[in-house]
Amino acid sequence: MGKTISLPDITGGPVRETLLRLALPVIALNILKAGYNIVDMFWIGRLGADYLAGVSGSVFLVWAIHGLSHLVTTGISAGVSRNAGEGRADLAAANAGRSLLYTVVTGALLTAFVYPIVPRLIAYVGMSPVATRAGIQYLEVMTIFTVIIFLMFSLHSIMIARGDTRMPVRVYGATFVLNIVLSPVLMFGLGPFPRLETRGAAYATIISYAVACIWFWWLMRRRGWLSFKVVVGEGLIPLRRYLSLGYPIALTGMMFSLIYFFIANITARFGDTAVGAMGIGHRIESIAYFFSFGLAMGLSTFVGQNLGAGRPDRAIEGTRYALRIVALLSLGYTALTMLSAPFLVALFNDDPGLVAFGVAYIYIVMPAEVLQSLLIVLEDGAFTGAGYTRPSFTVSLPVTLARIPLAWFLAVFCGFGAGGIWATIAVTMALNAFLFLALYRRDDWLKVKIVS
Repeated sequence: MGKTISLPDITGGPVRETLLRLALPVIALNILKAGYNIVDMFWIGRLGADYLAGVSGSVFLVWAIHGLSHLVTTGISAGVSRNAGEGRADLAAANAGRSLLYTVVTGALLTAFVYPIVPRLIAYVGMSPVATRAGIQYLEVMTIFTVIIFLMFSLHSIMIARGDTRMPVRVYGATFVLNIVLSPVLMFGLGPFPRLETRGAAYATIISYAVACIWFWWLMRRRGWLSFKVVVGEGLIPLRRYLSLGYPIALTGMMFSLIYFFIANITARFGDTAVGAMGIGHRIESIAYFFSFGLAMGLSTFVGQNLGAGRPDRAIEGTRYALRIVALLSLGYTALTMLSAPFLVALFNDDPGLVAFGVAYIYIVMPAEVLQSLLIVLEDGAFTGAGYTRPSFTVSLPVTLARIPLAWFLAVFCGFGAGGIWATIAVTMALNAFLFLALYRRDDWLKVKIVS
């Protein structure tokens, strides 16, 4: 018997207050997740511009692997939240337990497939020898521990789907501090530890993730939110349904990151400083991304539970409110970054060439960030909570794939250099957002069944 805890009623009460109580902790959680990346890049920048470029060139492959975690976590967001809205706590626990088994299998398969080819993948980017070696060392560590990364994503997705968005913030806050301490110790070999450089940054992140996994596991077993017992009857989410719900977002997320891997190859034509600047630009941009994604995760639970309770009107009202909030806050963050662009880039590394590329990235890409934030709230929030994931594959992916030829055309063929690549990113962000806003105006996303 699990320990009973008090959670807010997501299917009743004022929509705005309920959504904010649910989403604000998840926003803080995702900003902390962004902090993991920013801390790593800050310390890696102290190693030198080549090391910064190496990790920037490899991190897109890390994100591609992370994207595949949606094969399971999307089913968790849609299925477990709907079980909770239906009042089926036993079914929610059983589906959560099954999801973790699938998580371990998918993570292990990815490690077996990707780890042996890491050196070839990084060599393809075409960076300097120092940057290439730094990228390989970072990616090898992150790849071999894919199971830990996937487990952390699945465990915190279960907790959020059940409606507890505050405890994950405490877990991430504590492990974020742990990462801040471990990164310089392992990278620079402080005290009795050997100097591991970029490997040290990766190990610090993995150790922090492992601590988070243990903490989440203990909490959910204590509450009875995980069950590995065989449950007979309707409502169990089979593996094929996890995959059918998750593959559009998973493959789109993976391809989104792999596309950046190819774009990094085009960017490398303009030097390691251009690749490093793109990595810094992404870190600065990631604050807006993780804020929007945090709101989207809270909205996903809100939409899933309200659809499970037969309240589509609340799902619609919550989505409209989330879109207004994210638009205003993203606009403010965009203005702040553009006003302080040189200072922000120089915080990571003050190489003049790198700063120039990084400032240009912010000036060109950040104005499109408001539209990107709307896209995230719809794609990862309302649509994921409803189980309406196919547009991620049929709409978002083709637009994102177009970045490769368009980036080459503008940067190389037209001679605009790295600025042409930054413009490609901004234009495709805006186009994707407009297409998803058009889909939102239809009601197809409110009619999806999780288990037929």
